[in-house]
Amino acid sequence: MIKPYYFRLVIKHWILVKGCIRKVTRDNFIGKTKITEKHTSLKGYIFMKIAVVTPYYKESIEILKKCHESVLAQTYEVSHVMVADGHYKPEIDEWDIEHVILPKAHHDNGSTPRLIGSYHAIGLEYDAIAYLDADNWFDSGHIENLVRLHETTNALFLSSSRVLCRIDGSIMGDCEQTDPDKFIDTSCMMFVKGSFNILDTWGLMPKYIQPLCDRVVFQAVKKSGVKRAHSEKKTMFFRCVKAGIYMSMGEVIPEGVLDKPDYKSMHKRWLDEGNAPIL
Repeated sequence: MIKPYYFRLVIKHWILVKGCIRKVTRDNFIGKTKITEKHTSLKGYIFMKIAVVTPYYKESIEILKKCHESVLAQTYEVSHVMVADGHYKPEIDEWDIEHVILPKAHHDNGSTPRLIGSYHAIGLEYDAIAYLDADNWFDSGHIENLVRLHETTNALFLSSSRVLCRIDGSIMGDCEQTDPDKFIDTSCMMFVKGSFNILDTWGLMPKYIQPLCDRVVFQAVKKSGVKRAHSEKKTMFFRCVKAGIYMSMGEVIPEGVLDKPDYKSMHKRWLDEGNAPIL
């Protein structure tokens, strides 16, 4: 009888030589995850257990489905953690997700469910946590691109660029605001174990600054000193639901878009309380 240890070595050798596995995780080698085909790169031999955390509130099933299907389509094996922020949708129980249900809404831009989803993943020993807000979606290579970036840089905070989309999902244009030293959108972020201590920031910031939560978290990332790496590949599609971006892009503001928040007043209060600038 072949011992499991030697069996794993045989499979490891076969993968490195043949390069024919598409989605690779540690569980492939201990019988917990199905091995699938189609890998074309010898660098597929990576073992990172990755969770994508999505808080949801009152988004339609159609919006949530687009978000979830983009996670399912990733070329790198991931788990999708969806967190109901007080508005549980039983329809998605049948989806291939980890479904965390919170009994009340927190009204903090998704930060509390985002943090709870993160702790759920940490407790299940995930190696990295990426975020995807419910109204956004990924290019199929988004996670793999960030994993490759981690592999080549050993950075613990990875980020991508994004594409701006109208509320109907049509593409508006590239995001000129993304800047690896100044601004990274929540759905472009991935944290690797070793940087998880930063994630408390989602829940500990004052509620009034939550509309700028990604800027507060990115400030905490920079302050922590963890190594960062950014990809200029635009692998996240951002659905613009507030008027500000339409105004800056010279676009007609479509029906259903929310008014631009008063970011300046929020930021002034933030500064008055002795915090460093985030705008």
